[in-house]
Amino acid sequence: MRRLFRLCPPLVACTYAVLSSTTWLSADEPDRSPLAALGFVDVTAPPFSADPTGRKDSTEAIQRAIVYARDHQMVCFFPPGEYLVSDTLECRQYRPLTAGGTRRKGTREYPCVLVGSRRGPRPRIVLAPNSPGFSDPSKPKYVIHFWAPGTGREVPLDQPQPNINMNQMLIGIDIVIGPGNPGAVGVRHRCAQGSGVQDCTIDARHGYCGLEGGAGSGGSHVNVTVIGGRIGMDLRETQPAPTLVGCTLIGQTEVPLISASRQTLCAVGLRIETDTSGPAIVTRKGWGAHTGQLCLVDSVIVFRKPGPNVAIDAEASLYLNNVYVRGARTLVHQPGRSPLRAFDAGWNRIAEYAGGVPQRYRDRKRNLVFRYPAPIYVDGERLDVPYLAAVTDSGPPPRDLQTRHVWDEALPSWESPAAVNVKDPPYGAVGDGKADDTDAIQKAIDEREIVFLPKGTYAVSKTLRLRSNTKLIGVHRCFTWLVPISRPGEDFTDPENPKPVIQTADDPRARTVLAFFGIRTMQRSTAAYCLLWRSGRDSLIRDADMVYAYGPWRVPEHRPVKPYNHPLVIVEGHGGGRWYNFFQESWRWHGPAYRHLLIRGTTEPLRIYQCNPEHARSDANMEIRGARNVSIYGVKGEYNRPIIWVRDSDHIRIFGYGGNAAARAGTALFVIERTPRFLLANLVDTPRMPRGISDTFFAGDGVDPRRWHMVLERTLTGDTIRTAPLERPVLYKRGYGPKGDY
Repeated sequence: MRRLFRLCPPLVACTYAVLSSTTWLSADEPDRSPLAALGFVDVTAPPFSADPTGRKDSTEAIQRAIVYARDHQMVCFFPPGEYLVSDTLECRQYRPLTAGGTRRKGTREYPCVLVGSRRGPRPRIVLAPNSPGFSDPSKPKYVIHFWAPGTGREVPLDQPQPNINMNQMLIGIDIVIGPGNPGAVGVRHRCAQGSGVQDCTIDARHGYCGLEGGAGSGGSHVNVTVIGGRIGMDLRETQPAPTLVGCTLIGQTEVPLISASRQTLCAVGLRIETDTSGPAIVTRKGWGAHTGQLCLVDSVIVFRKPGPNVAIDAEASLYLNNVYVRGARTLVHQPGRSPLRAFDAGWNRIAEYAGGVPQRYRDRKRNLVFRYPAPIYVDGERLDVPYLAAVTDSGPPPRDLQTRHVWDEALPSWESPAAVNVKDPPYGAVGDGKADDTDAIQKAIDEREIVFLPKGTYAVSKTLRLRSNTKLIGVHRCFTWLVPISRPGEDFTDPENPKPVIQTADDPRARTVLAFFGIRTMQRSTAAYCLLWRSGRDSLIRDADMVYAYGPWRVPEHRPVKPYNHPLVIVEGHGGGRWYNFFQESWRWHGPAYRHLLIRGTTEPLRIYQCNPEHARSDANMEIRGARNVSIYGVKGEYNRPIIWVRDSDHIRIFGYGGNAAARAGTALFVIERTPRFLLANLVDTPRMPRGISDTFFAGDGVDPRRWHMVLERTLTGDTIRTAPLERPVLYKRGYGPKGDY
């Protein structure tokens, strides 16, 4: 079905200069201009001098700026304007070759990050009319192509390896495909941890497709609008558990959304408007088992012309929750069952639909075939029905159905007039990773609402205590770091009493924002953990990296190390809000009480959009304990421990899971205990048989799928319920009504 990856053209070779300098700089010479000191490369400044008026072709200038910014760990910054291009902009992540030249190193901290200015209209990259190579829809060509080269182990050095396409971002830049480019694709970005496209409109009316390639495994595409094109979003190639948040597809001539995703695609806050007869959404089974599943939540499909319109044609398991459809005759078509019909041509609300489609996996090495049922469980009972549906005729959807899942356009940034730079007087932070910047940063937090951390590593010896309205904003998760250091008499000295690097105010009305920076706990400060989050429902975390780095990955096994035996991130008190792209994958020296993320005792609504806790050697990767009102949209995991352990909680919802995790024999990946109301939808995996891999390997060994369970529930009455080993439930819920009234 899909074309093979093409070899990418070589990147432009050049010597570099940046920003306000009028002379060329070598690739190794530091740039001392004011904007560069913050961590940004201005594509319009010399020596790049991209033309923001749209009159001059800026392809080469932008390409040089992208490469320079990447190699110097900076953001490639686009001031307002229109930038004309005539060829693909290659965003190739830098992963250096080893000394022998046959392998690539594992670094992920040299991404390509393209960001548009927030001052004025969004900058636009415009593909010139009739650009060479963009004329053939059978051989699509990308305007912007994000990719990472193979390591030489799994994938050859000159081929894309999507599972290591990490931390690469396109934010706040619109794409316009000019006339005469019917084979053009606006953006290709199949990606994993920390990557994605955000706040972008792609005008594909003269092109083939808006966005190709899905983001999962701790990455997502958020607030993307595609106008026109034959295909709006082509997600037939994705990373596990891709997630779409608040996306809009308008006026496609063939299909707005097509997916054959690796495990479950979770689309929340999706809006589709089409003049076709549909299907508006098409899902197909891809290669191997467990592909093409879909969870669609709080979404809208509108047919603008009357007729025998079909909303969704799903070849794999499908789960819908609170989906509004107007103008369709058929709401859902799935193989082997009667179509789900609309009440009339007006608005129909699908409160809930679950339709499971079995899949199978062939292990050719062992000559085994595994057949995976996709059952429905309600209140502990496995239902003998092919699908579960609750549909009503209704009025139009709530006005905030989409916007409730996306940050406000007025979200502060480093360009906000009220933002204060912690390196400027009177604060004077250094950001070299050595000087103690605690007092400087805390003073800025105490005095100002919007605090900007330019590129740098900021060492702190005490917990940074945020106010209820603090907005703490960096440059990018790989370019701005907070690092705890141990100082006598300060906070990070006692591993038995660890303290957070950041602590928010315990306030249900807080409007706290953390964005675009990382927190890295180091081996020298095991008495620190990253974050104690207690801000309420109106708060937000956007692309902030929580990293536990206990020395090098390949430390000899005999080296004595004290286990890290407390959670890395804790949500408690009034903790809630919206988190975008949480991932954590450390995998050594965990004690049993370690958690990548612990949510305990909370009641404020907490929504996490793409959650990737994996590789933990503790009792569970993530735990929800004594908490209420937690919703997770897209989960991905690896290794053999429970991915999420829920106990003594209520109103917990998990939409869509994927990854190659395999529980140890007799155990489960999702453990739910004494929780009266919860919902799990479309939990599937990549089958991985045992191969004798050492447990020191970060992802562990595979486990025969006939020996473990996807879900284990212990009820309030003390009963234990397990899904059968090969079952991959399209829905497992307890306590929620049959009509989907949640």
